Amino acid sequence: MSTVHASKEYLALIRRFPLRPIRDEEMLDLASDLFSELVLKAESRTPDESDYLSILGKLIREYEDAHKALPPRMTPQRALESLMEDNDLSQSELARQLEAPQSVISEFLAGKRGLSKTLVLKLADHFKVSPGLFLSSHTKQ
Repeated sequence: MSTVHASKEYLALIRRFPLRPIRDEEMLDLASDLFSELVLKAESRTPDESDYLSILGKLIREYEDAHKALPPRMTPQRALESLMEDNDLSQSELARQLEAPQSVISEFLAGKRGLSKTLVLKLADHFKVSPGLFLSSHTKQ
């Protein structure tokens, strides 16, 4: 039987926030803060940090899906439109801030395409919301 080894850096993340189901808003806040910190590392993120981030994102989404349900008609496109309106952002301004092509945002808002995992994470971090808000069955992995 083979053994899975964890680096010191991965174990340090586990000590900061063990990968267990999120049970309340305080745990959600701690998880979200660490999630944002890791998302911001982007290209400098290690494989262990990326693995941890992936699981942490699933735990956050699971809690939010159970406790912060979206209104039934809220689509990922409508959620982004609403966030852009609330923050007085145009498509071009948002694209510039995220360093993403405006055409990708435009096509997403028109329902012609999904978003890449990278762009979903950038949006979630930018607006301080769950990545699940921008996911649909058409999102590219």
